[in-house]
Amino acid sequence: MLNKLFLAVFSFFALSVPSFSQSFDLNSAVLPELPAVKAPLPYGPTPVTPPGVTIAVYSTDETVTFESQAKPAMDARINALKAAGITTLGGRVVELGNDYSFVIDYIPTVKNGAALPPAIIVETYKNGASYWLDSEAKETMNACVSNFRAAKLPVLGSYLYDVGSDSAFAVDYLVKNVLRPTQEYDVKFENYTGGKFTFESEAVKNVPAYIALFKQAGVPAIRGKAVARPDGDYAVAVEYVIKTNKYGARPQYSVSRYDSRETFTFDKEALKASKAALPAFANAGVPPLSAVVRPEGRDYSYSVDFLVGNIYQQGGVIPSVAIETYQAPETFTFDSEAKKALAEKAAAFSAAGLPVVGSAVTGELGSFTYIIDYVAKAGQQGPVYPQLPR
Repeated sequence: MLNKLFLAVFSFFALSVPSFSQSFDLNSAVLPELPAVKAPLPYGPTPVTPPGVTIAVYSTDETVTFESQAKPAMDARINALKAAGITTLGGRVVELGNDYSFVIDYIPTVKNGAALPPAIIVETYKNGASYWLDSEAKETMNACVSNFRAAKLPVLGSYLYDVGSDSAFAVDYLVKNVLRPTQEYDVKFENYTGGKFTFESEAVKNVPAYIALFKQAGVPAIRGKAVARPDGDYAVAVEYVIKTNKYGARPQYSVSRYDSRETFTFDKEALKASKAALPAFANAGVPPLSAVVRPEGRDYSYSVDFLVGNIYQQGGVIPSVAIETYQAPETFTFDSEAKKALAEKAAAFSAAGLPVVGSAVTGELGSFTYIIDYVAKAGQQGPVYPQLPR
């Protein structure tokens, strides 16, 4: 028994001692991997990577037969874009089907303060009236165009269109876009289509005239071409460039409408009164556009469309002018007395710089009174009386 125990102990030491007896070398020692410790960095601002410059590509549907023709056309277009205030980065000729075209790299933004491209909006005015005679519609349209131009708003074109068996008119005009100030503005290419021509050659002939209209208004026109209309005729399409931003359109002027209180038995009487009302608005410093006759029960009245300047403030937009209403506090036995008092009050309003554009005597025997509609400008104080709901 003792012999067996001795042999077991001896075998353990005989096998283990060589391992313990090996020499220890610090250079050959392998240390276990330890987790990295993040040392605190010195205090400083968070690094910001400046945004890269966005590059856009201008392309066109224009084609030429030979590659040698595309290069001069591209160079001419680059010059046109530069003249419009756009920074170009060169271009290249590309194949387009069996023909050749070109593309141009450009920066689609401009800095605040850049004169070009301009901030404008193309608007279309329609008064909503229909005319039995084309001649009457055309006469009203021409007068409306003159009123736009008198208000210093460039007119691009005007035209008649069908409303059932009657005719109506429309006027395309330019108005300044009062952009909200930002450090940069976006460059945007737009297209305007106008005119109506029976033959394509007529449209082609009128392209320079339409381009000239844009240039006279200070809007860079990049190119123009003849295009087919849905009705089978032809029109002129003009490509132009503007600047804008994400805050949307803010037109310098808007169209407002005044509904007269006067009533007439016949529509011809209302039409005559409506034409007489236009100079009254102009004399009041409110640019009129056109007047329309409207039914008022079994009688007729009229409405006047006029331009209002928009004053943009942080809280919204304030109209430069408004039509306010004065309700006389007194009553009269006879309408003649009310008419006399109305005339005196209207003269007093005009003398106070509150032009009168409309009025009416209302009531019945024993309780007649009168109402005055007058022009009030932004910041101008009118009479402190209860306003009559319209």
